[in-house]
Formats: sequence, C-alpha cells, structure tokens
Amino acid sequence: MDVSVVESRPGMTVDPIVHGAPRLAYCIGGISVGLFAPAEMQLKLDRELLPFRVQPSETDVRIDVEWAKHLARPSDTPVFHSGGLWSLFEESDGYKFYFSTPFLGAAPYKAAWFDRDFRRGRVSLYRRYFDARRPVNPLEYPLDELLAIHRLSCNKGLEVHAVGVVDAQNRGHLFLGHSGAGKSTSAKLWQKQPGVRVLSDDRIILRFQDGHARMFGTPWHGDAGLALADSADLSAMYVLQHGDRNELTPLPAGRAAAELLARSFVPHHSPEGLKSTLRSLDQITREVSCSLFQFVPDQSAVEMICNA
Repeated sequence: MDVSVVESRPGMTVDPIVHGAPRLAYCIGGISVGLFAPAEMQLKLDRELLPFRVQPSETDVRIDVEWAKHLARPSDTPVFHSGGLWSLFEESDGYKFYFSTPFLGAAPYKAAWFDRDFRRGRVSLYRRYFDARRPVNPLEYPLDELLAIHRLSCNKGLEVHAVGVVDAQNRGHLFLGHSGAGKSTSAKLWQKQPGVRVLSDDRIILRFQDGHARMFGTPWHGDAGLALADSADLSAMYVLQHGDRNELTPLPAGRAAAELLARSFVPHHSPEGLKSTLRSLDQITREVSCSLFQFVPDQSAVEMICNA
C-alpha cells in the first residue's frame, strides 16, 4: 500500500505504530491520529478539526471505525460518568466509552474502546441512528478531546484551560484561568497586536520535549473562537485574576504547579494518569516561571507583559 508523508509542523513528533495509510488523519499537540474504516463508510471531521488535518500516513494512534447492529451499555458501575453524554467503563484490556442521549433513546449511539495506552482504538456506531449514505464523524466532540486528554496522560503532557499567545519575538505566553477569569478578553486584546499569534483562547496542550516546555494550539476554542494548528516554546506563564490595576506577583514552583493542576483536564479515574500529569507539571514549572497576573481588561495589560 502506498504510504505518503505526514505533513510536518513545528513541534510535531511522530511515534508511528500504524502501517498503511488511514482514511483520515489529524495532529493535535504533536500526537497524530489515523482513522481507518471500510471502503463503503464515508468519514469526515468536525469543522474545527479541519485545520489540524494532515496527509494520511503512519500515525501515533490508530482508530478503526465500524458499524454496529446493536449497542448496549454494561450493567456494571462506570469508573466515571460525565453527567451528560458519556460514561467510561474499565475492561480487562483497556477502557470503553459509551455515548447516549435521551433524544435517541436508552441504547448508546456510539461506543469507543481503547487500549490502556490509548494508542489503538475502535469506534462502533449504532447504524440505526446514522444515515449510511452520508459522511459520519466517528470522533465527534467530545470524543476527540477525550482521546487527547487520555493519550496525553500516558507520559505525554497535559491539556489546560488557558490562552496561548506567541508574540512578535516568538516568545510563548500562557494565560491560565477558569471560566470568567478573562481568557477570551485577553485573547482579543493580544489579537490586536502586530505579529502576534493566538494558539487558542481556551485550551492549550503542554508538553515537555527535548528539555523544553512547549505549548500547542487546539481546536477546542472558547468564546473568541481562536484556534491555530501551531506551537511554540513556552517562555512564561500567568494565572489570570481580575484586578483594579495591572500587577505581576511571582509564584514559587510548588504553587505554580497547584494552580496549573486546578486548571488542567485530568483523568481522575486513573492513578497512573494522575501521576503522569503531576510529573509533567513538575517538569514544566521547574523550567518556566509563573506569576499571578492581576489585570484590567484593556491594552495596558498587554503592554505590561510586553515590557516585563
């Protein structure tokens, strides 16, 4: 089978385990995912994922997609229930997500099994709920993000609630914040600056590679709708907090790690995943300085960071 070359991007690393070309492939945070399906099944990606699409080739993660004649949720207690669309169950050889909605009935409309390293998976779509004549998106949100979070927790890095900004001097600034902390406001302020790239206004992937912390844009944007398939070395981190004036207060590494953890997407059901996340946080906060940034929502906040 002819195998083409993966489109390379700054900071992208490929640890291939899959031979042969998938039907579709994308890369987020330097982790490439390939989708394989029968010839008669038409596949598509979410609009937000299209900028992250790469040429099909060998990938880090292989996912086989299939039609299912029936799906039933196990009677066991899940290891995690989202309170909404999905539940997670542990199996002897991996993990399985079930997706359901009262709108379609009690039976799950999709199930996704992954091995324990989240390098190989299988997505089963309940055929009665899909029009087989039209393209289907097997990794429809939130499964695409769930896959990324769990793969990162296998000693790859972590995803955080943050704005990622690359300034005109190619320095990477990470602005961390819970909902309402001012992430979208900060992203819009920085977007006005010449030569600035905003990797995301809501969710950023952090990885420690070759002795350096690096941040990656993701497709899971916030209210500002900003997302780039790009990356940069991380120069500084800031915990956002609304204030009456602009003020930076340096944080010790331990406090910085705790602030990042509180704004991270962590698979709490997995002790090993949590340990991996803590190791990543330790590496990153030892390498990159972090400050509490009390700010006012105008251009003076940007000027202060630039001057600092």
